[in-house]
Amino acid sequence: MMILSTTLLLSSLLAPLPQQDAVILQPDAIVAADGSLQEGMSVVVRDGRIVEVAAEPTTAGTTLRLSGVLAPGMIDAFSGRGADRLLTEQSFQTTPGLRAVDGLQLSSPIWESLMARGVTAVHVTPDATNVVSGWGTLVSTGGSERVIESKTRMIGSLVQSAVNDNRVGPSSLAGAVEVLESAFADGAAKDYRNNMWFFVESAESARAMENLTADLKDSNNHAILMGDVGTFGGAFTGELVGLPTMSYGALARRAATWKLMHKAEVRFAFGTRAGNREWDSLRTSAMALSRFTGSAAAAWASVTSNPAEMLGMEKEVGSLVAGARADLVLWTGHPLDSTASVSAVFIDGKTAYRATSEEN
Repeated sequence: MMILSTTLLLSSLLAPLPQQDAVILQPDAIVAADGSLQEGMSVVVRDGRIVEVAAEPTTAGTTLRLSGVLAPGMIDAFSGRGADRLLTEQSFQTTPGLRAVDGLQLSSPIWESLMARGVTAVHVTPDATNVVSGWGTLVSTGGSERVIESKTRMIGSLVQSAVNDNRVGPSSLAGAVEVLESAFADGAAKDYRNNMWFFVESAESARAMENLTADLKDSNNHAILMGDVGTFGGAFTGELVGLPTMSYGALARRAATWKLMHKAEVRFAFGTRAGNREWDSLRTSAMALSRFTGSAAAAWASVTSNPAEMLGMEKEVGSLVAGARADLVLWTGHPLDSTASVSAVFIDGKTAYRATSEEN
């Protein structure tokens, strides 16, 4: 059970705090950026934002003692969860006007199920069935203001099996590249070309992505590696890429590949689209990555700061840093410990979820 001081009850955080009031959260420990536990640290929250993380905060406020480990909420880097329909338009090769936000079902019970597993944000992306598939959106799993960013990144697809449609095509990777080249020749493409995410499925499609963006000087494009990651070779050395959450088939091969990629300084961001869709799959994938690579830092970043960085929102979500949203999760132990469970979730600094005494 959580130990609450008499100065402030956890349930009182459900109500908006006065604008000038700060709450000083004092857990047993916090999860640092390197994945380690730091004891004796406080996280100060005001107006839904983190204003200070320190052993001896200088900000005055009301103290709330928490029994457990406080961490930033996990982020699903790319997902189809929470959509009330297929996020695709099947009559055209390119659909840059499609927005995932228009298909969200914010009343769905799945959001609380995700909060119960420590997930506070989901990046919902269009299906990769069009060569240009549309805009993603970042949505909070709880709170009053659910849509964090309505237009995040344009999604492009170089997955031949996904874009191959007998009605509109293209029927090959070369055809998909031709469609993208034509789209990029359009002046309107400047709005998204520098910040596009490409779904790729092989070394060949990875090279096609590289060729398509070779002329860009300051691009923030990223790849989502679908299929067998072992087929990409050293294509993404030193880069940040998206990976579908782990399924349990071919586990030994995946372990060996992840070790090699980690050694090549590839950084991961896990997402559930085309991956394991079990509710706890983000955490189990991170735990597996920690075990395979021996790096808690890389593993914890794969479900927190790395997805945020891919979205260009590292100052907003995914970290315990001043200025970020106070989207926090209180765990009974380290999140990468399989015995740990979620005690409570704070969204915008207010309690959005509390486990029952049986779950705690």
